[in-house]
Amino acid sequence: MHNHLKIKSVARDRILAESKKLIVEEGICSFRLSQLPAKCQCSTKTFYQYFKSREDIVSALFIEHMNDYIDKIDIILSMEELSLKEKVIYSHMYDVVKCWSAREGDVCINFIGVNPHVYGVSSAEYEGNINVVFIELKNRVQALWSQALNSGALLSDKTDIVNCIFSIRTIERGSIVVGQNKFLRQHGHDSNIESVFNLLSLMINSLKWRDEQPLSFSKMLTTLSPLVKTAAGSSFKHCKLNYDTLNDPIEL
Repeated sequence: MHNHLKIKSVARDRILAESKKLIVEEGICSFRLSQLPAKCQCSTKTFYQYFKSREDIVSALFIEHMNDYIDKIDIILSMEELSLKEKVIYSHMYDVVKCWSAREGDVCINFIGVNPHVYGVSSAEYEGNINVVFIELKNRVQALWSQALNSGALLSDKTDIVNCIFSIRTIERGSIVVGQNKFLRQHGHDSNIESVFNLLSLMINSLKWRDEQPLSFSKMLTTLSPLVKTAAGSSFKHCKLNYDTLNDPIEL
């Protein structure tokens, strides 16, 4: 099995682009597959060579998202001006910043990764490909932490590091869930990316690093903003919702 969406196809890319538009118009559970061949200006036969069901479309969009995530992590890891500690936190912040800076109408597809009832009924090729992209992501995370440990930049023992990685991933994924969920957002379960950054920094700094330089939120934002095509200093609110309760705080 391979990461087959890395192999470019003009027809498939056009289908996915039109699918995003249709999902925004009709909903991810309701869009009609039969509309897509005409919208994509391709034959029904060509269309079904790539996608057999709505689940195939949704899974492909998630794989597309994950490929972007992996590509951006590779860019972050190649930045020589960043310390290894900065590379760790920036790689975890990229998807958070991208999610919270999404414009109204963007298709945020991250939830597929924790919903096997969606990709579990897609074609075997797409389900297998999701496994591949998660393996690719795991390999990058593992390589980065191993580099920090083997270079002497990170002085903690392996058990503490593994526990920290689990906690960091939980915080990252949880913040994305809140950022994407309009019902949580409109009822006051709101957050901002600076608070997420501070929480991740707290976890990362709980480990023993040779370099004790403080992690800078502004530097992170300046570094990642071009990658998510979002101007630094924006409010990073996902989808402008017309609810008066959106900014209501939780009352204690």
